[in-house]
Amino acid sequence: MRFHALQTNPQWERISENRAAIRAALEARRPARGDLVILPELCETGFTMRADIAAASDSTAWMGQLAKHHGIFLQAGIARKVAGGTANTATLFAPSGEEIGCYSKVFLFTPGGEHRAYVPGDRPVVIDCGGVRIAPMICYDLRFPELFRHAMLAGAELFTLSACWPAARLHQKRAMLIARAIENQAAIVACNRTGSEPTIVYSGGSVILDHVGAELASVAAEADTMVSADIDIAALRAYRSSLPFASDIRRALLGL
Repeated sequence: MRFHALQTNPQWERISENRAAIRAALEARRPARGDLVILPELCETGFTMRADIAAASDSTAWMGQLAKHHGIFLQAGIARKVAGGTANTATLFAPSGEEIGCYSKVFLFTPGGEHRAYVPGDRPVVIDCGGVRIAPMICYDLRFPELFRHAMLAGAELFTLSACWPAARLHQKRAMLIARAIENQAAIVACNRTGSEPTIVYSGGSVILDHVGAELASVAAEADTMVSADIDIAALRAYRSSLPFASDIRRALLGL
């Protein structure tokens, strides 16, 4: 399995245009069957607070068909109707097109009013993805290391981050990504969007890190592109075994 962050520029609240752009990008780059591709947060609409627009009724069906067409694992940042409202999710699909897991963003971006538009999740999710244990995360979650720690203790080996992270704080994102990788002995595939919205400018900066925080691949350009790398999961597991830092975690401090 090879890992990819497909960096796109979602047009504001234009679902059909954004789906066409995602489809064209995958057709152009052709990831191998069985690979994992990560899309940005709310990749169909941009970071809109119009949850009624973002939560398209056919999003899961469309993304599932896309995964099946290419024979890939696909993580899509999409809004979905849930009990109590709409959730900002990272939903994973298998090469068969089947949905294999859905994570609802736990930490909503209150400075931007996200908590008024979406309902939060309450826990991380760990999903078996082709033999790799993955914990999807979304954007603002990155600022809360306790969420990542809980996911790691639940078995996560790889964090996948779908984001709409502003250009003004891009250096902070990179620093926190490296920290999350090192402190959890976990690899990370982080996909950030490009372009701009009515009040925010983005600059991509998608990156893939290994379990010691070393960069495997990245892009600083604002252009739509795909960042790709192989991740040595066997080496990650061996490293955890040789340096079992997690055994010294004081679980009571995490409420466990």
